[in-house]
Amino acid sequence: MAVGALGKQQRQLWDLTEPAAIVNGAPITKGELLSRLLADFGEETLKQLITLRLLEQEAEKEGIVITEAEVQKRFEELREKREDLSKQLGRGKLSDLTLRDEAKRLLLLERLVSKRVEVTEKELRDFYTRHFLRYNRPERVQIREIIVPTFAEAQEIYRQLLRTPASRLADEFERLAKERSVIPGAMGEFTYLELPEEMRLPLQRAKPNEILPPLTVKLAGQMTYRIVWVLDKTPGERNPFEKIRDRVRQDYLVERMVVLAPELVEQLWKRAEVKYTVSFKDGTEK
Repeated sequence: MAVGALGKQQRQLWDLTEPAAIVNGAPITKGELLSRLLADFGEETLKQLITLRLLEQEAEKEGIVITEAEVQKRFEELREKREDLSKQLGRGKLSDLTLRDEAKRLLLLERLVSKRVEVTEKELRDFYTRHFLRYNRPERVQIREIIVPTFAEAQEIYRQLLRTPASRLADEFERLAKERSVIPGAMGEFTYLELPEEMRLPLQRAKPNEILPPLTVKLAGQMTYRIVWVLDKTPGERNPFEKIRDRVRQDYLVERMVVLAPELVEQLWKRAEVKYTVSFKDGTEK
């Protein structure tokens, strides 16, 4: 017996009596392999193919066209996330064929859902406000600190660092922080609001690679004195709603799709006439 099989995007003929593997002289036939695949994955895979066909038919009715270039672009995006997608679906490595179908399915769903959703300007602005930090990133500052209990000690350390050659500054700062700091100072990248209020304005005014004169900061009721090295700054990003309206609308539709896409697929299945001609109990044809 022979069946058609798809391999390397070309149709090939499988003789089910031929071996798929030979183990110590004993063959495992292609028929055995196909039966196991059908029994284990056949029903789920067929339903996925049916859903894709239903979406294609609905898109054709509504005059929606998905180009091969669009499918290829989305496919390449999914291929970069192949491992994560496989984990989410609880399956082994997803084939390129499955990823290409998934790319087309997502594109069809997005177009079909977007035609069914009436989006008001208020909804978009509310969405933008709720997700403000997604579209606007505050400036961040990368710092290291030495914290001491007296202003005189802070001044001494500050002057010592100013006299240190640039080639030795990192090592000297690290040494002084270990030897003199009464508590571990901040180290890393922060927004200004994540740091004590007394430090915010001086840090905003500071330039990258600048060591600030001692700053007075109240901590747990006690005065501390901090020598802060501004290592670098990452510029912020400000995007008014009007500038990124199309991006906000696309993100809003994606969020709505989480709810509306399953509803649409369910409706298409209910309206469709689907006739199964294969059984998956043991992977053999009826």
